[in-house]
This record gives sequence, structure tokens and C-alpha cells, in this order.
Amino acid sequence: MKQSKQVALAGMFAALQIVLMFLGSVVWILCYTAPMLCGLIMIMLRDSVGTKYCFTVYLVCSLVGIFFLPDKECVLTYVFFFGYYTMIRDKIEALPRVVATVLKYLLFNVTIAASQVILVYAFHIPFDTDFGKWSIPLFAFSFNFVFFFYEKLFPRLVKLYEVKYKSRVDRLLK
Repeated sequence: MKQSKQVALAGMFAALQIVLMFLGSVVWILCYTAPMLCGLIMIMLRDSVGTKYCFTVYLVCSLVGIFFLPDKECVLTYVFFFGYYTMIRDKIEALPRVVATVLKYLLFNVTIAASQVILVYAFHIPFDTDFGKWSIPLFAFSFNFVFFFYEKLFPRLVKLYEVKYKSRVDRLLK
């Protein structure tokens, strides 16, 4: 594939991810779903143009999101974890299964906790006072539950893309 097509495709995927994160910023229920979908979109980009362009799209979407999108929680979830996770997941999967699983959950929990701390202290987003002291453990448990299903769904979606859609995408890019 020519470099101009690769750059154009990377630009289109970056625009799609920014639109998704904007929707996540506007529609509260999509606040955590939009970064996950953006991470899944990176599967197609990584497969089509390679990791170098994926990293560039990740940086562009992160910077545009931080500076221009209204909901920083959605953007920081993408920046701290779901934006780059697709690019490093294969390297983690190459490790022994138990080590890979522990590393994934450790990375996930540390990065999500860091993003929440930044939201509270840098952007002055207050804790939810309705839940009080239980809001943080409840959030951590529920987000780990969602990540468990994300991890189960991820290889299935990659396989679905490879079997059903990859040939169509490759045909369009010729």
C-alpha cells in the first residue's frame, strides 16, 4: 500500500476515534464505552497499516481529545489504557498465561487508578458524594468486571474481523 493511502487511512481512523470520544463526552453512558470502541478500532488500523501509524493515531487522538473534548474522563481512559492496549496486547499474550493475565489486570488497574487520581486532583472533578466512601471500590470492581468481558470479547472480535471483514478492507485499500 502506498504511503499516501496509509496516511489517509490513519487520518480517517483518527477522525472516527475523535468522533466516538466526542460522543462519549456528550452522552454520559458512553463515557467508558467510547474509549473501548476506539481501542477495538485500532485492530483494523494495526492490521492495515502497522503499529507505527497506530502509535501516531494514538498520539493525535490523545492530544486532540485532551485539548478539545469536554469530558476529560472519557479522554483519559483512552489515553491511559484503551488507546495503546491494542498495540501491546500481543506482546503481553506472548508471556505465560498466568503472568499475562496478572500483568493485564495490574496494568489496567494502575492506569485507570492513575487517570482517576488525575481527574480528581488536576481537573478538580469531585468524587460522587451520593455513594460516599463506597464509590471508589464499587467503580473499581465494576470496571474490572467490564474489563474481564472486554478481554473475553477481544480475541473473538479480532477473529471476526480477520475472517469476515479483512478481505473487504484490503480490497478497498488496493
